[in-house]
This record gives sequence, structure tokens and C-alpha cells, in this order.
Amino acid sequence: ELGEGKTTEEIKAQEEAKKALEQRAAEEKAKVEASRTTATVETNNGAVTGDVNDVLLLAALIQSEAGHETYAGQVSVGTVVMNRLRNGNYGNTIYSVIYAKGQFGPAGSGRVATIYAQRPKAICIQAAQEAMNGTSYIGTATHFRNIRSGYAGIVIGNHVFW
Repeated sequence: ELGEGKTTEEIKAQEEAKKALEQRAAEEKAKVEASRTTATVETNNGAVTGDVNDVLLLAALIQSEAGHETYAGQVSVGTVVMNRLRNGNYGNTIYSVIYAKGQFGPAGSGRVATIYAQRPKAICIQAAQEAMNGTSYIGTATHFRNIRSGYAGIVIGNHVFW
């Protein structure tokens, strides 16, 4: 048996309907993404010096905490570490801030060390370098949590920073 054929007009109408549906889906996705991010202003908090090991360690933390977040979200996780380092209450090296007791779960669980040993993703290394250069989308925030936590602050992707 042969199926029924379609006219070029029917095919064209189906293709246009599919395109319209895809466009509506893309618009909805963009609305959701936009609602997740608070309007931010990029500032510079001042560079922090470090060696390649500091960059890789920070990148490993970024990958473990925000590897699937937007680039701004990745930089912001790195900025939290830099802000804590500048603050002085969490340690006086990038290592001591990341491994401060009870601060970053992936550091305590060994995930950061595993990623460090396997080398972090290039985008996370770039985000770490940018955070160390002083870039901030979150001002002087020293904390972040999942957006579902209910904390108020600057929302970037699935994290809220305060």
C-alpha cells in the first residue's frame, strides 16, 4: 500500500507550523533564562596574584560547583572565593579559602581534588583567571546557594549570591 501524498502547500504549511512552534519554544526558554538572572553590573574588585596551581584549583572548584552554569555564573563562583580571600576571614590563600572547614562541599568530598588531577575544563580555567583578575558580577558577595534555597541576593542561573 502506498500512503497518501501531500501537496507542496500542505508540506509548506507543516514546515511553517513547525518553525512557529520551535520559535515559541525558544522564546519561552529565553524568558525562563532571563527570569533566573538578576540584572548585574560588571565591576573590578582588583586582581589577586597566584600561580598556575591556584588557577587550576579555583577552576576545579568552579567546575564542581558551577560547571553547567552560564559563564557569568562560573566567574561569580570564582569571585566568591576571591572576595573571601580579600575579606581575610576564610584564609589567606586560595587553597585555604577553598578548603576552609565546612565551606565548599566538593572540596571536602574530594571532588575538587579529582577534577584538579584530571585538569578542569578550559572554560572553567578561563572563568578562574577572570575571577582572579578581579571581574565581579556580584559585587563583594561572599556566599552562594542554589536558587531553591530561598536566600535573597543576586541571581545568576541556578545560584543566588549574597
